[in-house]
Amino acid sequence: MSSSSGQTQFRYTQTPSKVLHLRNLPWECTEEELVELCKPFGKIVNTKCNVGANRNQAFVEFLDQNQAISMVSYYASSSEPAQVRGKTVYIQYSNRQEIVNNKSCGDVAGNVLLVTIEGVEAGDVSIDVIHLVFSAFGFVHKIATFEKAAGFQALIQFTDAETASSARNALDGRSIPRYLLPEHVGSCHLRISFSAHTDLNIKFQSHRSRYKETHYYLYCLDIFFALDYLCFLGITFFV
Repeated sequence: MSSSSGQTQFRYTQTPSKVLHLRNLPWECTEEELVELCKPFGKIVNTKCNVGANRNQAFVEFLDQNQAISMVSYYASSSEPAQVRGKTVYIQYSNRQEIVNNKSCGDVAGNVLLVTIEGVEAGDVSIDVIHLVFSAFGFVHKIATFEKAAGFQALIQFTDAETASSARNALDGRSIPRYLLPEHVGSCHLRISFSAHTDLNIKFQSHRSRYKETHYYLYCLDIFFALDYLCFLGITFFV
């Protein structure tokens, strides 16, 4: 029996779960790439990327089990294997029924912030507006925006954890001024935690994600506008 037949048999002998285990992924496969592969079969509610010693495995959780079964069944009978960046990806049911991420990492101070922008769709808040808001607290090295099940999010890299903490403490739960937003956007609130990342390295971009690396002269230009934003928040900032 061929290895592909063995792989198919292995898939079907697993107990179905709404969580799928993906193997043989490219190095540092992104969450966006996983979602692009899986979203034709249903709604993705959670992912866990870069798992395993070689960081080439991942878990994907669908909204319900039938959606996961649909994906496994499709690729088990298809002559075209699941692929990411040209690599064949092996899919099987996970032995877990949900993905449980480490919730405590968001409370451990680091130099990269994970920002969820509530009340907006992707495209409502530009990456330049995000840079303007957060550069009030220090030099922003890199910004990446993307869509997740939780909504429109951004990763913002500062020089150090102290600067990131200052930004989080001042902005968490606050809103972006209306004059920086499109007219159709109502309330827009920031929910901020610390990310486990320390240096953003975005290799792939699409219509669902954006990436910006800041140069110092842009920071000097934006800081004057950012100070106005601090006044809007009622925050005294000494330079």
